[in-house]
Amino acid sequence: MASAAIGLVAVILGVRLIDNNITFESAFLVLLLTPEFYRPLRELGVARHAGMEGKAAAKRIIEILETPLPVQRVATSRKPLVDPLTITCAGVTYTYPGSERSALSGVNLTLPAGSCTALVGRSGAGKSTLVNLLLRFMDAQDGSITVNDIPLSALPVETWREYIALVPQRPYLFYGSVMANIRMARPSASAQEIIEVAELAGAAEFINQLPSGYETEIGERGARLSAGQAQRIAIARAFLKDAPLLILDEPTSSLDPKSEMLIRQALERLMHNRTALVIAHRYNTIASAEQIAIMEHGKIVEIGKPERLLQQDGSYTQLMEMYRKARVTI
Repeated sequence: MASAAIGLVAVILGVRLIDNNITFESAFLVLLLTPEFYRPLRELGVARHAGMEGKAAAKRIIEILETPLPVQRVATSRKPLVDPLTITCAGVTYTYPGSERSALSGVNLTLPAGSCTALVGRSGAGKSTLVNLLLRFMDAQDGSITVNDIPLSALPVETWREYIALVPQRPYLFYGSVMANIRMARPSASAQEIIEVAELAGAAEFINQLPSGYETEIGERGARLSAGQAQRIAIARAFLKDAPLLILDEPTSSLDPKSEMLIRQALERLMHNRTALVIAHRYNTIASAEQIAIMEHGKIVEIGKPERLLQQDGSYTQLMEMYRKARVTI
């Protein structure tokens, strides 16, 4: 209606100008004032659409808030965990609601205490689902996950997550300073401790080059940082938390070769005497693991040390051949 009215006014002014019934100055002034006259009507339309979208969003939010929690919140075990941790998955099965195919089907996997296990597989193989189960975002529908022989479902969720440090492939950084984003891993950490972990993560060099150093505001989602810099902030968080279980989702995927080498050395120090699970997509990550598990269609099809898997001439051998060809092509 507002657009049509403005167009009608413009046509009338044009006709009157042709007939010399109005001066150009007056017509131009009226044409400038017409959109302002109809602005409240346009704003009313925008507000109405925003209200409709907000109503739909509120309805969806209420549905989510009323959804029962997918994990057991009541702790049944008071036995304290002792570092380092041994995690055992026995016959773990999980199917997402509405899906006919199991995301995980009878997964048997042990993460030995103080060792690094690389989890390898194509997209959709079930790697992320297994990680979500370990993080207690949901519970296994069948089978069991134990930590030092204690059922994972028997541990308080908040307490269990204190034992985990996660470095996702795409870490989320919040609006605030670099120091505040690193300190999220341990709010009581001092400024000196944050500087030390940033050096260990290979982030100190670029942080010192920022306009205000560690006090630089980086914006929501780390708007001022590159993907590799954001990844190093996430690794610094893991150093600061100093948790006995590390879950790394290809932590060097966004780094240049020089930074990747520095981060790989830092991660080796970080994983010392800790249990680590690495979601691996690159050869360098796989090569440093003490145990490799190959996932296909929600199942562990091969597991063992790299040397032994190469002798089996199976999925791992084919994967290494693919990496070798890719490196030759590059």
